[in-house]
Amino acid sequence: MIIKSEGRLADRIYAIGAPELPGYLVVGDRPMLFDAGITFMGPLYLKALQERLGDPGLLRLHFLTHSHFDHAGASPYLKRRLPGLQIGASAAAAATFGKAGAVALIRSLSRPLEEKYAFLSGGEEVEFTGLTVDMILEEDQVFALGEGLTCRILATPGHTRDSLSFYLPEVKALVTGEAAGVFDRDYRIHPEFTSSYRDYLNSLEKMAHLDLDIIMMSHFFTLTGGDARDYMQKSLTATVLFRERIEKLLRENGGDRQAVVEKIYQEDFAGTQAILQDARPYLINLEAKVRVIAEDR
Repeated sequence: MIIKSEGRLADRIYAIGAPELPGYLVVGDRPMLFDAGITFMGPLYLKALQERLGDPGLLRLHFLTHSHFDHAGASPYLKRRLPGLQIGASAAAAATFGKAGAVALIRSLSRPLEEKYAFLSGGEEVEFTGLTVDMILEEDQVFALGEGLTCRILATPGHTRDSLSFYLPEVKALVTGEAAGVFDRDYRIHPEFTSSYRDYLNSLEKMAHLDLDIIMMSHFFTLTGGDARDYMQKSLTATVLFRERIEKLLRENGGDRQAVVEKIYQEDFAGTQAILQDARPYLINLEAKVRVIAEDR
């Protein structure tokens, strides 16, 4: 089944915030939150933590799938409001958060949405001010969450070099970020190999070997049952086909990357209303995907 990422998803697992930008909360002896999207969502996450935990300060673990603005944007806000919160991310993500250029990009992508949705913040300061990672997460680390639940860290680069996924084996649940692609409104899978096609494929193959009943996607959707079990193979197929499409367009356009970007943009974004993303981040990601394939030919 494909369901919206909102409310209770399974026993002790909740999507908080909004389906567009879900944080995934596991409630146990050691509550854990995966991701916290764009900056303006900070107060909504905090309110949801109050509702689910009683005391938001009970949340001590906040793990990030990667360093993009729509996955870590509200993390500094939560850190300011919850002083005991420990941020966990990959070493590469920690390094990214320390770069002035990366912080400036996160702020520039976030600012228009902060202004558009200012009413959600109630005047609170939500700006991304940089982020210090407290815990460097590595492949196959396991964290006990209590009540029989554990979280295993998976290195899943390809979307970004710093991408991680998180597997809860006792409930066969996986938080993927964009390491396995994203759906559009028509449930078409859009691959997201913005840093490395080969790493992305390897990460998909790693996740395809997991025993899965639940996949918590980065935006809008959670998959359960057969849809979860079949997804990784479908994503692998979609990834190979998208590479072939880019290669064909590069040949037809004499290697002109911008012409390929424009063609795909017109066909997949401007010509439909299926893409669940704003134009600027969509184009940034698309340009990266075309570059990755052009340089890998």
